[in-house]
Amino acid sequence: MATSSAPRLPKPALRAASSSSLHTPNPRSRRQRATSEQHDQHVDSKWRRQPRAPPRRGEGPKRRLRSLIQREEIDDALALVDSIASGGGSGKCLPLPVVPCNILIKRLCSGGRVADAERVFATLGASATVVTYNTMVNGYCRAGRIEDARRLISGMPFPPDTFTFNPLIRALCVRGRVPDALAVFDDMLHRGCSPSVVTYSILLDATCKASGYRQAMVLLDEMRAKGCEPDIVTYNVLINAMCNEGDVDEALNILSDLPSHGCKPDAVTYTPVLKSLCGSERWKEVEELFAEMASNKCAPDEVTFNTIVTSLCQQGLVDRAIKVVDHMSEHGCIPDIVTYSSILDGLCDVGRVDDAVELLSRLKSYGCKPDTIAYTTVLKGLCSIEQWEHAEELMAEMVCSDCPPDEVTFNTVIASLCQKGLVDRAIKVVEQMSENGCNPDIVTYNSIIDGLCNERCIDDAMELLSNLQSYGCKPDIVTFNTLLKGLCSVDRWEDAEQLMVNMMHSDCPPDATTFNTVITSLCQKGLLLQAIETLKIMAENGCIPNQSTYNIVVDALLKAGKTQEALKLLSGMTNGTPDLITYNTVISNITKAGKMEEALDLLRVMVSNGLSPDTITYRSLAYGICREDGTDRAIRMLCRLQDMGLSPDATFYNDILLGFCQNWRTDIAIDCFAHMVSSGCMPDESTYIILLEALAYECLLDEAKQLLVNLCSLGVLDKSLIEEESHYS
Repeated sequence: MATSSAPRLPKPALRAASSSSLHTPNPRSRRQRATSEQHDQHVDSKWRRQPRAPPRRGEGPKRRLRSLIQREEIDDALALVDSIASGGGSGKCLPLPVVPCNILIKRLCSGGRVADAERVFATLGASATVVTYNTMVNGYCRAGRIEDARRLISGMPFPPDTFTFNPLIRALCVRGRVPDALAVFDDMLHRGCSPSVVTYSILLDATCKASGYRQAMVLLDEMRAKGCEPDIVTYNVLINAMCNEGDVDEALNILSDLPSHGCKPDAVTYTPVLKSLCGSERWKEVEELFAEMASNKCAPDEVTFNTIVTSLCQQGLVDRAIKVVDHMSEHGCIPDIVTYSSILDGLCDVGRVDDAVELLSRLKSYGCKPDTIAYTTVLKGLCSIEQWEHAEELMAEMVCSDCPPDEVTFNTVIASLCQKGLVDRAIKVVEQMSENGCNPDIVTYNSIIDGLCNERCIDDAMELLSNLQSYGCKPDIVTFNTLLKGLCSVDRWEDAEQLMVNMMHSDCPPDATTFNTVITSLCQKGLLLQAIETLKIMAENGCIPNQSTYNIVVDALLKAGKTQEALKLLSGMTNGTPDLITYNTVISNITKAGKMEEALDLLRVMVSNGLSPDTITYRSLAYGICREDGTDRAIRMLCRLQDMGLSPDATFYNDILLGFCQNWRTDIAIDCFAHMVSSGCMPDESTYIILLEALAYECLLDEAKQLLVNLCSLGVLDKSLIEEESHYS
């Protein structure tokens, strides 16, 4: 039978070995059968990993330490550090790996475990590097242990760098200790350590908050002089400060100059400027700035839009805010719950609570799930219009929507009920809190106490205060001040005094608000001597009276006709000098009493204390001057103002002229008008109209018409007024 088979290939001829060729053994050419023992050894060695060289001393624990830190097993890592330092039971101290220990110190400090971080730091000993010291300094600063940070820096075995000083400077600035931060900055320079842009940005931010951006600009110039170029973070700090101080035009100037400084603005740069422009209702510039952002390929993000929407809603411009939300998708942004919460709040603030309820019900269809803030915002709106049943239904909906009300939600409803006098209903809501996993806190009880006091249920409020400890709640300063106000309102002065004594012997001593509450109540009851006595007690107890305190008493004294007592009180102020409000109050009362010389004397003191008169001040002075008997006295009063370096404007003179004219003393008004012009104050149209009407009322029609013609020929007044005056004649 024929069979098919693969073609046979010829075997290669074997080359005969020669003495001249090097023989290379071929294991396959002469293969010997292995014994069973050899076979087993071969298989075992094939699949079993060959042992490595023995690890170097201490290498194993170091690797384990790194692994523990990476897995965030901090306690085990700390125990291993102690074990390594003690030699792991061998009695020989092993060197600690510095880099893992630095990371461990950082993690411990971040977790508030500074004492454990100190232990690791001490264990490192001389192995510690500058990074180790910087990490520990940063940990001290974050924990508020400023002096420990200073001590560590002063004992560093090598020169500190910017990463050493920056945390200390930041910690001091955050606590408002800008002068101390600047002292550290000077020390940094004396040590030859060049500040970085981060250092300057920290100081600039603090200076803006403490002294305003103009003072910060001085530091910016110094920064540039030392060869440290500001970056976009630095400029963002300045622009934000300018906007916060209401100088958006200066912020726009800085923004336009950024490219010349090699900086490209980002969304953080534009956001405060846009917010300020919205606040000023400069909508055209808002649109232009949006266009600029698009041309700079700096698309506004959700934060930018949310800032604008919130700003618009706070101004009551909800419809415009909604239009902004509609345009978000054009910039690749999607409204989130923060956006809609701002809209909900804006709608409720302008009384459109029904629209807010409808928007809340549609949020899920917009792909946005309402949170407790959104629900609480609408609840507050419903409470403000006393739709209590709808509020209860909404709270029930929160539970069904897996968004149960929290303490803030309950406190919002309780506070609203108490403000409306529905304390019994508020107490029932408090009882419902535990059913929803919430516990009443001091904010809750403060609302109840306030409601009880407003309803004059003072005894119930006192009883609740005495029971707070048993409820696991500690009264705070708001609790005491609220109850104190209630006691004063019903003339229970002895109980009020005892409550203040109890406060002085507790860890919640009276503050300025406490004393102001009592002083205000005493003044309202006409008990001025007791109010002044309380003012003295306030200072004796280490609570310095503030401007508000003095304003309360001064205003009461003036209303009681005790002007000299008010002036005496001001001269004896223990906390600085009176503010503009205080001076305006006193000057107003003195001028009404016809004591212009005394008013001007007080004005001189005010100016010498660095305060400038405002519209209210000048209006009071004008009221007094226009009641002077003769021209000479009126002009003398005006000259005294000039002697103080003051330059009243046309509005001030117009008030004086109007006052004289209304009292049928046009002749004195014309003399004051002449003084106004000679003093370099240009009259406006209102000035001439006042004089013309006064002449007409006194039947001096020819004089009025002649003056009108002269003024129109000079282009001061509109010629149409001639026709009106002729018709009037």
